[in-house]
Amino acid sequence: MSAVTSPARATVAAPASNRLALTGVGFAVLFLASLVFSGLAGSATYPSPFDADKVAEAYFADNGGVVLGMGILQLLSVVPLVAFVLALAKRAARAGLVRAAGLCAAAGLAACALIGLAIPVFDASGDTLHTLHDLTFMAGGPAHVPFLGIVVGASALAFRTSAPRWTTVLGLTSAALALLSVVTFVSEPLMPLLPLGRFTAILWIVVTAVRAARLRK
Repeated sequence: MSAVTSPARATVAAPASNRLALTGVGFAVLFLASLVFSGLAGSATYPSPFDADKVAEAYFADNGGVVLGMGILQLLSVVPLVAFVLALAKRAARAGLVRAAGLCAAAGLAACALIGLAIPVFDASGDTLHTLHDLTFMAGGPAHVPFLGIVVGASALAFRTSAPRWTTVLGLTSAALALLSVVTFVSEPLMPLLPLGRFTAILWIVVTAVRAARLRK
């Protein structure tokens, strides 16, 4: 019986593994490229909402093109993120939770990118600039990272019997950090939770994508 059904299962699983591998890596590459581009091309570090108003005003005045490029790359990264989540949900036991949280995470990232693009496009200044700047942080941080953490945590639990133990630990740790990061907007000392939750989630996504590609071979 198994000798008859295995090839059929393999033909169904191969396209799903391809999608998981390509979209997971694609999301990571595009999102990280946006940060690298901003860091290399910008005249200074992208400002935090806790920085002085003058710091943010000076940055956006000097780096309109950089902000545009960063926003475009992040907006593009939403496409593979959605595709990755949908492919992941087909494999996870908690498919509904993974899908809903993933789409919320993608919506937060898309909102962050679009609001960020609005700053140079409309040459925002004064109170409008500071409001948009705060909104980009809220959308791309506390409104994006916790949902991404839920995707990773739920999927890590779903795959715990078939994945190496360290990947499960990584996924659950990332989920905890990501969920705790929701408080970063009101407490500057807790800001490190945001990048910790974000980058451990991206690391888990890349590891999962690479494993999917290897298992397909």
